[in-house]
Amino acid sequence: MTSSLQNTNRIDALVRATRLMYRMSKARPEPRQSELLYYQMLIRYYERLLKARENGDFVAAHTVFFPSEVLYAMDIAPMHLETTSWMTALFLGEYADLLAAGAELGLASEICSPHRGLAGAFSIGALPKPDVVLWSNMVCDNTAKSGELLMKITGCPGHFLDHPFQDSSEEIAYFTDELKEMVAFLEDHSGRKMDWDRLSLVVGNMDKQLEILRSIHELRKAIPSPFHPQGFLELLTVDYLFAGHPEATEYLETLRQELEEAIAQGKGAVAKERYRLMTLFLPPMYLIGFLEKMSQEFGAVSVAEPFFCQWGDGKLDPKRPLESVALKSYMIPEMNMYAPMGDRAITKIRTAAQEFRIDGAIYYADVGCRHTCATIKLFKDILDDMDIPVLTLDCDVVDPTITSQEEIRGKLEGFFELLDDR
Repeated sequence: MTSSLQNTNRIDALVRATRLMYRMSKARPEPRQSELLYYQMLIRYYERLLKARENGDFVAAHTVFFPSEVLYAMDIAPMHLETTSWMTALFLGEYADLLAAGAELGLASEICSPHRGLAGAFSIGALPKPDVVLWSNMVCDNTAKSGELLMKITGCPGHFLDHPFQDSSEEIAYFTDELKEMVAFLEDHSGRKMDWDRLSLVVGNMDKQLEILRSIHELRKAIPSPFHPQGFLELLTVDYLFAGHPEATEYLETLRQELEEAIAQGKGAVAKERYRLMTLFLPPMYLIGFLEKMSQEFGAVSVAEPFFCQWGDGKLDPKRPLESVALKSYMIPEMNMYAPMGDRAITKIRTAAQEFRIDGAIYYADVGCRHTCATIKLFKDILDDMDIPVLTLDCDVVDPTITSQEEIRGKLEGFFELLDDR
């Protein structure tokens, strides 16, 4: 494909943007230490990708929910595709050219915009060519086809990881075998052998991280909420990019300590907490800064995200590392949206609404996501039965043409007025 669109290295831009965010955070009178650690991790993550070729790194581009723990154990540089797409919108505010390039490939607007943008990015060289492409069918059905397309665009070999719907012992064993095949594929193409001792260490770190994540979930029930209004996006990113990584453990331990101290001091994330909100699905990444300002202005805090931060129960066993990686895949909060809708997802919404004492819920209806939009009425009816108002916002996670900042502000102000009148 030929394109007149500018060939811009987004990884280089992300490194510069995350460095700037780190410096800005550090310059605050009382910087949040966990936030500084968070940006340091992002800087190192994208610096590794930026310098991968000169350092002789083997780069594996992978889709969301892919077990990057395996990649870290093999010393393979991971490139999380969807998160890199979101970061481009969040930190750079540059996404229109990537969507335009995706449209030139023939991708319809109904397809998930991060995947359209990723296809466009690789086609115009805005993202570096990986050595392999890895993808799965976990949760998001767009990924099941996106990997094939990215293989075609980049000319890279690829591997598909088939994840069963249910979590019976037979299906966990099946997925473990799938992981073994993936390891063999990576060994063949990278020339690197799996370091099983290292994977055991990663699994041990991961088990500790899950324990901390569950405790952070409990701490967020405090009134006022100690966690900053859109903080759940940090938790998402840390798991997506750094699962089992020692730096992630340090970040989570630091965050937990900060929350405990804030609760002991009766200190909330906003000056005066007025609205405790449930967030359903992802807000527009290009408006995160604006949403943070709105939260501070109106005292509105997202305290519960049932499909992002509520991890399932269970322990991981470092002595059985690959089986533990398979088991962890069934604990992720988003797995409640995988396969036919069942009581598990409905129960999570009801329980979270009660335990976190929410006043209302915001449903970010991403127009390109079939999972998101398919459950609007179901989830709204559940919360209506609990007398909890729900605001549905039509939007897109990275495409700013779907809705504007002014539209979002007007609808949020109206929603807060409704909450005040109750």
